Amino acid sequence: MRTKRLAAIFTALLTCASLIVTGCGGKQSASSGESDGGVYKDKIAIGCTTWIGYAPLHLAVEKGFFKDEGLDVEMRVIESAGDIKSAMKAGQIKGMAQTIDTEVMAQSSGINLTEVQPLCNSNGGDGIVAKKAYNSLADLKGKTIALNTTGGASLFWFNTLLEQQGMTMQDFDVKNMSAGDAGSAFVGGQVDAAVTWEPWLSKANKTDFGKTLVTSKQSPGVIVDALCFDKDFAAKNPKTVQAIIKGWHKAVQYAKEHPDEAYPIMAESQHMTVDEFKAQLGNIQYYDEAMTKDYLVGGKMAEMAQKASDLWIKMQLMTEPVKGTDIVDASFFKAALGL
Repeated sequence: MRTKRLAAIFTALLTCASLIVTGCGGKQSASSGESDGGVYKDKIAIGCTTWIGYAPLHLAVEKGFFKDEGLDVEMRVIESAGDIKSAMKAGQIKGMAQTIDTEVMAQSSGINLTEVQPLCNSNGGDGIVAKKAYNSLADLKGKTIALNTTGGASLFWFNTLLEQQGMTMQDFDVKNMSAGDAGSAFVGGQVDAAVTWEPWLSKANKTDFGKTLVTSKQSPGVIVDALCFDKDFAAKNPKTVQAIIKGWHKAVQYAKEHPDEAYPIMAESQHMTVDEFKAQLGNIQYYDEAMTKDYLVGGKMAEMAQKASDLWIKMQLMTEPVKGTDIVDASFFKAALGL
């Protein structure tokens, strides 16, 4: 549930305003700050939406894990993926946290990125809700299904499931709407099914006609958020990127070992109560060192990036293909952990 909150929206407006002040003329140099032996000395802004998958990054800032590495890192909340891309192009942020498929699309649009660390895996937070009469995707053939067809995690995951079943979107009467609106439309009885996320999965289950047909828990590694940086910035400041990766893993480990101290900080970053935050944690998995080795170093992340590129090209949502092994780089993680 990548929920928009008033405070976050206000932050996004401030960010957009700063872009206007900077000017539409173009990108600031990725090396505009002092770099000493691959360590960036100025403030490093990382853009992200409001999403619990990014909470350890906020925790790392608040607990000083990045500062311990000699870095000045700021998490900048920008609720629109388009605005995050604009901020990257303008040099207002050096990195961003988004789903892998979204970052692939950004790369295709001309932003040169390198993905260095998977952050979180959707573990049931995304799903397909349907009327109780339907028990499979095949049962929904010819029925109305609501989902966002403009790109993003829901569309990527849904098409991944369809490919496994030998089906395509042409098998359904698709209604284009955001994931939140899709869930609302289903609960309101306007469509037969919807591709959405929490809390709409739970809300659908509470109706007398709906249920959750399938969730992302059955397809791990497909809906994954990742940390990426401007490729030139990462190349010129490798120790900085390595230090940020270390900070992420320190935060993930700290949250495991000290939840009573970590959860209030993480919850506040998402404008949630601690109870609300805890209730959502079961829907995701944070990438610790072991999971990162398997997914990133093991090549699965590059494979998923390649699948995203292939799908977006096929659906004509991108014109320039992206090679998975070009955008995903495990070397920073391996250097950070001494692998």
